[in-house]
Amino acid sequence: MNKKTILFFGELPPNAIHGIACANQVNLNQLKGYFDIDIVEEKTRLSEHNKFSFRKVGHLIVSQFRIISNSIQRHYDYFYLTLSISRLGSIKTILAIIDFRIFNRGETVLHIHRSDFVQWLKKKPLNSLLARLAIGLSSKIIVLSESQKGEFNSIFDKSCFVLHNTIETEYNNLLAEKISNRFVFISNYLVEKGILDLLEVFSKLVNKYPHITLHTFGAFPGHDVKNRMLQFASPNIVIGDRIDGREKFMEILKADCLVLPSLNEGEPIVLLEAMSVGTLVISTNVGLIPELLGDDYPFVSYPGNKDSLEEKIIQFLESKDLTPVSTKLLNRYRNRYCQRIHLENLLAIFS
Repeated sequence: MNKKTILFFGELPPNAIHGIACANQVNLNQLKGYFDIDIVEEKTRLSEHNKFSFRKVGHLIVSQFRIISNSIQRHYDYFYLTLSISRLGSIKTILAIIDFRIFNRGETVLHIHRSDFVQWLKKKPLNSLLARLAIGLSSKIIVLSESQKGEFNSIFDKSCFVLHNTIETEYNNLLAEKISNRFVFISNYLVEKGILDLLEVFSKLVNKYPHITLHTFGAFPGHDVKNRMLQFASPNIVIGDRIDGREKFMEILKADCLVLPSLNEGEPIVLLEAMSVGTLVISTNVGLIPELLGDDYPFVSYPGNKDSLEEKIIQFLESKDLTPVSTKLLNRYRNRYCQRIHLENLLAIFS
């Protein structure tokens, strides 16, 4: 029996290392066991994050021609892509769908990874127009949570499915000894990830808690952020380069706590990675993070508020027995976000 076919358009590791690209890779890895998949990869440099560049425009044009070429040469049952939450990105998404639909009769599956999608489309009439065009041209919409689905259904009359993020590899048997009072940050070093706030707060806290350490791992978007970060380097604050795979999980396992004080998030995969091994996290009350961790999770700070972040780190340091909180996080991952459940939901969408 011939497999059904999918044409995918979007960003993927290692050319793009961020949550959406990693989520795309996880989904394709799971789908390829059941579908025949062709890929048109979108390549964007970290240094071009939220910036206009002629290189991005040139690559956009090349990508559109590749979508057209693939659509002419082969019939696809599905065209799978993500919705970019920016005006240029939304136009790119709309053009890609039009290119596909001119030459192919397959269904378009549009994945919305951003938690602030509804807020974005309500911000300006042009945003709303672009979003409605992209969604109107699509057959199925994927969102990250039930709350997002409720928001979506209040605006659009379109088939909508919930697909929580999951992680690429589950290291169920990986062992590492916890290092007391060791905190870790793992993400691209973007200002909106809260890295500068974390470094400032931590450099202040080491005066009161000289035994605590912070190890950060990520890719630098440019020399300005790198120079600002390196000013905080000390024996207590170790600033490192990007890590992935087994090495990343070893750092998560060794840490007492993973800290991600972001200003905006959907369902951060690095938090899911920590949850999957029972490592506690400190994060912010933004996007879908409260839903991810649970409404009663104690270590959630206000975004962009250094006093709130400091308070949560101190609360963590002063807490006695956090084993029940760790166990609850681990069980939450297994019951809602594990690979098995993710695959079941993913296949239900592409059916």
